[in-house]
Amino acid sequence: MDDTTPTRIGWDASTLDRDRPVAQARHRTRTWVRTHWGLPELADTVELAVAELCTNAVRHGGGLAGLELILATPRVYVPPYLRVLVTDHAPGRQPRLPSCGVNLLSEGGRGLHLVATLARRWGWHRTGFDEKQVWCTFELRDGNGPPG
Repeated sequence: MDDTTPTRIGWDASTLDRDRPVAQARHRTRTWVRTHWGLPELADTVELAVAELCTNAVRHGGGLAGLELILATPRVYVPPYLRVLVTDHAPGRQPRLPSCGVNLLSEGGRGLHLVATLARRWGWHRTGFDEKQVWCTFELRDGNGPPG
């Protein structure tokens, strides 16, 4: 029997709790990564990256527009990976790592540094006139690939 677990799941902001979109995005991410995709060793790390990217979308990106998780199967010369995409409403605000380093005593400013440290790669792109996506990728190791 074929596995029908989706390899791509996403939520539009309208399906997330208006008052707690980041908390709900974290919970849904943890559930999909740990339970549906059977990758418990990645659940904490991916959940933390989602929290940071969604928080940035709410604080600096004009609001969270959506969250998407992609579990990619291995291909020739490309190992399996999990990609997180967070969409916001501020395409003109380019995410940047502060060049002067991180102030460890500050209440903010460490989110993208944390994502850059946790993920294999990260970046961003415009998706249209009024949105952009900030993404990060996690490589799956030790035979922990996508189901199926």
